[in-house]
Amino acid sequence: MKIVIVALVSLSLVSCFHPKKAKHEVPVTYNVDWWAKNANLTIQQFDIKVEDANLNLLNNQAKLSYTISGNMKSNAGWKPYIENVHISERVIPCDTLQNCVEIIITPVMNTVKKKKYPGGEKTFSFTNEHIVRAIRWGQNRFIIRCGNDVKTIELYQKK
Repeated sequence: MKIVIVALVSLSLVSCFHPKKAKHEVPVTYNVDWWAKNANLTIQQFDIKVEDANLNLLNNQAKLSYTISGNMKSNAGWKPYIENVHISERVIPCDTLQNCVEIIITPVMNTVKKKKYPGGEKTFSFTNEHIVRAIRWGQNRFIIRCGNDVKTIELYQKK
């Protein structure tokens, strides 16, 4: 019985340290698909900030928030919208001794048939959250790319 109580208390403590689930204004995908409309999409601004980064012995997760805004072009009768956001993560060498995490964020444009839509340019802006994981103790560097913009965030994983 004591073991069960200790296990439940430990589990509740561990879950307290992790950031809450990420919120999305636009759905996220990790699969590549047919993105024929993306040539008509221009990213004008990309901002990212750390929402929750209490990295410690019991928590290796942090929550980031990113905002993307720009323009989409389409023909008359076809209304553009951001269908989803593709996220790709990988570990890359960043210096001779350590690795970094590279995250590539790509908004995916699509169109829907609307007879009364006049065509032309339409602006968009959305904010999503993303959970990242530290890959080692100490300094963790995240290089985040969106379009031609590159941002670097460093988070410290303490013991």
